[in-house]
Order: sequence, then C-alpha cells, then structure tokens
Amino acid sequence: MDHSATFARHFARLVSLLMHDTGNVVEQKMSLRALVAINKNGPVTLIARDSQLSANGEPVPGALTGVQDVADQMKAHSVVGIEVGASSVAADLLGVARLIAAAPSPGDGGEQARRHFAQLGAGTIDLMLAAPNPTPPAAGPASLPVTPTEGVRTTDREAAALLSQLIAADVSKLSHVELLAALDRATSASTRSEVTTRILDDLVLVAEHAVRAGKAQVVAEVFHGVVAREAQLGARPGKNADIRRAYVTAMRRMSKPALLRAVASLIAKKPEGRQWYYEVLDRAGEDGADAVIEQITNARTTEDRRKLMEVFRELKDAIPALKRMLGDSRWFVARNAADLLGELVATDAEDALIALLKHGDDRVRRSATSALLKLGTQGAMQAVYDAVNDKSPEVRLQATAAIATRKDARTSNTLIRAIEDEQDSDVQAAMIAALGRVATPDAIAKLAKMAEPEGRLFRKKTTAFRVAAVQALAEARTPAALAALRELAGDKEREVRDTATRALAHVR
Repeated sequence: MDHSATFARHFARLVSLLMHDTGNVVEQKMSLRALVAINKNGPVTLIARDSQLSANGEPVPGALTGVQDVADQMKAHSVVGIEVGASSVAADLLGVARLIAAAPSPGDGGEQARRHFAQLGAGTIDLMLAAPNPTPPAAGPASLPVTPTEGVRTTDREAAALLSQLIAADVSKLSHVELLAALDRATSASTRSEVTTRILDDLVLVAEHAVRAGKAQVVAEVFHGVVAREAQLGARPGKNADIRRAYVTAMRRMSKPALLRAVASLIAKKPEGRQWYYEVLDRAGEDGADAVIEQITNARTTEDRRKLMEVFRELKDAIPALKRMLGDSRWFVARNAADLLGELVATDAEDALIALLKHGDDRVRRSATSALLKLGTQGAMQAVYDAVNDKSPEVRLQATAAIATRKDARTSNTLIRAIEDEQDSDVQAAMIAALGRVATPDAIAKLAKMAEPEGRLFRKKTTAFRVAAVQALAEARTPAALAALRELAGDKEREVRDTATRALAHVR
C-alpha cells in the first residue's frame, strides 16, 4: 500500500478538525504528527478533480473523515493539486491545511489561496491553481503531475497483499478482533510501516465509534490490544522505528477522556478484567489517573469505590495527577484531591497539602487538615497544630478533632493555649472535649480549673462551660480526673453537681 493513501487520510482528518472542531487542539496535533512521520517515506501529490480526491494517482475513498471536505475546499479555492515534498516540516503542512480549511472567496480565481500560500513561504510544498477560464482538455489537465511508476506502486501493493482484504476503508465491516489479528500479521511480517499505521488508524476509529455507541468493553479490548502489542514491540529493539511511532500516535489518539472514562467505568462493573484496565490506564499516564479519579468521585456504592481504589493505588501517575488537581480553581476538585491524597498516605504531597491550608475555601482547608493528619509526618503534624488557630471555625474544629488523637503534652499545651483565645462557643466546647480525650496531667489540671466555680483565668464562667469541663473529666477517667469529679459532686450549681454525680455513678 502506497504511503500516499495514509498521508491523504491524515491530511483530510486535520482539515476536517480545523473546519469543524477548531478547539480540539490535541487531535489536531496528533494528526499533524502523523503527517510529518508519514511524509518521511516520500512525496505525495493530492489532486482534486470532479469532487474526487486522489493521492499519487490513486483515488481516496470519499467516505473517510474529511476527504470530501478537502475535495470541495480545494475546488472552492481553485486549487487543482497540492505537491508535498518528502520530509516537509510541520509548520508548512499545518499552514497548507489551514489554507484549505479557510473560508474561500468565490470567484476570485484562486487569488486568496495564491496570496496566503505566498505568505506561508513553504519551501517543499507547491500549489497547482486552476487557470482563469480554463478550456477543458480532451484527456485531462496538462498540468497534472506525473504519478509514480506503476512498478513502484505494484511493489508496495504486493508487500501488503496478505492484509489487503482486512484493511478496508469501511471499518464498520470489520470487527476489532479482525483488525487486531491483522495488526499482528503486519507487525510480525516484513511489511512497510504504512500497513501498520493504516490498521492502527482503523482501530482508533473503531474505538471512537464504540464509545459513542456505549460499548465500553470493545473500547477496553481495542485499547488493551494496542497497549499490549506496543509493550511486546518494546522488547524487540530491532523493529522499525516508524512502526513504534505509529503505535505511540495511536495510543495518544485513544488517550482521550471519553475513551479512558469508558475503560475506567468497567473496573467496578467487570472486575474480572481488572488487570487489563490497569495496564491501559497506567499506560495513559495522568490522563488515565484522571479517568479513575472521576469514577471514584462518582462511585455509587462503597464496594464500587473500594474496587476503584485498588486499581488507583497501583497507577504510577495517581499521586502526580492528584497533586496537579490541588491547584484547580474549582474548590470541590481540590477538596476531592486532598481527600484522596490522605487516603493514599501520599507523603510526597506533604508540601502541596500544607500550602492548601491557605486556600480561600474552608472546605478545602478542612480536607487538607484531615489529609495531613493521615500523613503523620513531622511537617504535616506541625501544619495541623497550626490549623488550630485557623481563621475558619470549621477548620479549627477539624484540626482540634485531628490532634486529639495524639495523646501527648504537645497536644494538650496547644489546646490549652487555643481555649484561652477561642471566641466561638462550639469550637471552645470541642477543644474542652478534646482535652478530656488527650487526658495528660496538664490537660486534667486545666479541666479541673475550668470546672471550678471561679478562677483567675476565667472570671465569667457560664454553667454550660463548667458542665463541658466536667464531661471532659468524665471522659478522661484518670485518678486525678475522678478526684476532681468527687469534689465537683458537691458543687453549688445543680447542673454541675448532677453531671459530676452521674459521671461518678457511671464509672462505678
């Protein structure tokens, strides 16, 4: 198969994207890279005649994406042909594609195309423009280029004869299983790289059609088939570099959110294929990790989330993807990323999570505080202790609950200092209760002081404040705490007295 057919397919796809999907820069780049790689095999001449596009003298099926667009646009611009020299640079190829995709000026005789092409200054590409008021020749335009010799084309066709029946233009007639079988033959045989590229192109189209039809299993089988064969190719260093590039290009084209989302959705639905899904998503890098993160966030059941997390933990780009998400402008994205980093105990995300404590949304700061506690590193814990003084009451509550799990002098001293300055009654109550759970000698002494009727530090104590301190002493249950409760059982205030009495009875 002549490389010109593959070149024409990718050129038509690029023009179609520039005309109908201008924002899809990723797909445009992929098509352009493929054009550059294929063009290294030799020159290509594209001719538009009677709404039919041909490449090096061979007709290009009009059913392929963008082919009819190219033929129509060339006619509208009065461009008869495009001669592309071998190894043309990407900038020139993109410039010509944009020229063809641009809106034409009817009746200008090709002046717009001539002017734009002159500005492009492409050294290895030439345009053939229709002559003004041309007289139709008897046997075709005299300006048509001489096509490659029939002998050369015959040689190319013979090299691909074994696969020609499977490499049809209408991929809807082929199953992905047949295409993967053809790919095995093409990769193992001594065929030119265009054969492999053509089959990979068809597989990408099959995967794209499958995702639109809701056939996630087919997407996974196609994607894994390409990934597995690319991995085998890596173990054979003597293989053609062009074939390797064709595989890489195909996987980039398939690494789109819709396709990766389809693969990730199968983790919970069909766990028996977990290894396949993992290999595909891991090969897709951060894009694959993003797809799993989306599924985790939207998981319907705890069991589904568990299955997704099992795969997610193994992805090498899971943590880098989450760290990138911490900087997302959407608060819920940053919050979800912080929660997952804590769940993964991602210690290398410590600095990023500490920085998140300065986030403008307190919901994000709460999640960052919880994640840092799970990390448990020295730097993470220092940040959590600092969060006890955060400007948000909700964050202070979260930090208080977090450090209360650490029953040491540092925790009790931090809480004691914070209680003295705390203005929010709910946060203050949470800090008092936390002192009871910490139960260090300093914490018990402070609680006993707070439960007293009057003191130098707290001159205006409410009954609720004192009762909270009594309840915290009951939670502690240390000998010093019980001794304080026995004294408070005779307090003048009934609520304090009754609370202490009930606590002592419960202990007995």
